[in-house]
Amino acid sequence: MSTTTEHTNREADDRPAKFQVTVNRQAVTLTEHRMTGLEIKQAAKTQGAAVEVDFQLSVKRGQRYEVVGDDDTIAVHKGQEFIAVAPDDNS
Repeated sequence: MSTTTEHTNREADDRPAKFQVTVNRQAVTLTEHRMTGLEIKQAAKTQGAAVEVDFQLSVKRGQRYEVVGDDDTIAVHKGQEFIAVAPDDNS
């Protein structure tokens, strides 16, 4: 293999892989496979999803959703489905 090809392959390996998940049915592109709930909401908001960082995030696991706290780090993969809902105002 030539030095140029090896160099090009190493550069490609260093770039983060992009993959899509959905947050409130909107496609969100991520590059990390381990993220906190807060990071997922921030990525969604940055990409135009109707999500605020104080929303409660949940991830679909089978037929149910599990809450992901802001500080909880989870494994994230292509096609994963999240919902984020506004906190209730009980005042």
